[in-house]
Amino acid sequence: MKREDDRPGGATVSFLDVIACAFGAIVLLVLILPIGELGVLADSDPLNIDYGRLVLQRQTLDSEIDALTREIEENRTLLQQFSERSNDQDARSTKVRNTIASTSAEIDRLQNRTTATEAAIQQLRTKADQAIRTTPSEYAGIPVDSEYVVFVIDTSSSMRSIWYQVTEEVEGVLSLYPEMKGFQILSDEGGYLYRSFRKRWLDDSPQLRQRALSRLKTWRAFSTSSPAKGIKVALRDLYDPEKKMALFIFGDDFSGSEDLDEYIQSIDQSIASANVTEGTMRIHAFGFENEPHSTYSPLRFAVLMRELTQRHGGAFLALPLAERRLQRPTN
Repeated sequence: MKREDDRPGGATVSFLDVIACAFGAIVLLVLILPIGELGVLADSDPLNIDYGRLVLQRQTLDSEIDALTREIEENRTLLQQFSERSNDQDARSTKVRNTIASTSAEIDRLQNRTTATEAAIQQLRTKADQAIRTTPSEYAGIPVDSEYVVFVIDTSSSMRSIWYQVTEEVEGVLSLYPEMKGFQILSDEGGYLYRSFRKRWLDDSPQLRQRALSRLKTWRAFSTSSPAKGIKVALRDLYDPEKKMALFIFGDDFSGSEDLDEYIQSIDQSIASANVTEGTMRIHAFGFENEPHSTYSPLRFAVLMRELTQRHGGAFLALPLAERRLQRPTN
């Protein structure tokens, strides 16, 4: 056997191996060199550089276009929302305008109805006033078409025993004339409740009515239970053909001894002397029932008053004796 060489670096390369490697290197250089130059030329071409820039600009523009497109879509969405809201507001405004117009029309209709109703109420009031003045009242058919009222009241002691009832009836008669212009109160002897108002009417008012009634409750006046003189004084002092007057005679007795026909004729003569025209004066009478022992001739009073009121367009009302609980003592 051949002994191996044990010197370091002892590796050997054949000549053919060297030649092959060198040839391969040359071939490699030949193949690589032109490609490297063409690559350098391609990178240095101005057209290719501008194209790259354009590509970058195009990408930037595409990004901006996408952003603008999204913004446009957002704006379109907002515009659509605003448009819908505007349409909704327009619809609401139209509805409100229609409601206002409808309400205005309803108000006009109600105003017209109110005007018509007020006119109808006024007509009813007028008819009611006419009916009150021409139809029987709560006081047994006493017409209340006069503007002025005068009372001629028996103030005798027998009447004083039922004076509370007398004053109540005076107040009741006054209530029948809510729109009268004046009133006056006399005794059967012609004495005035208010002496300072002789020959004058008391102007009607709620306050004066109350004062007169209060004064009447404590009134004291001489009486002969004969109303002729009081009637004559009322005609002489207060009658006016331009004024419609109602005369109310209050009494419970007639103490005169004269013939009733002659007595009535004397009153008729006084009425004729006062030039009383037809339709300007009525005579009404209230006959008060009283205790038999306290009156002289209540029947004669009733006959006298019935005849007198029939002659002069009035009514006679006979009143029953008041209940004891109403008979309050007066001072």
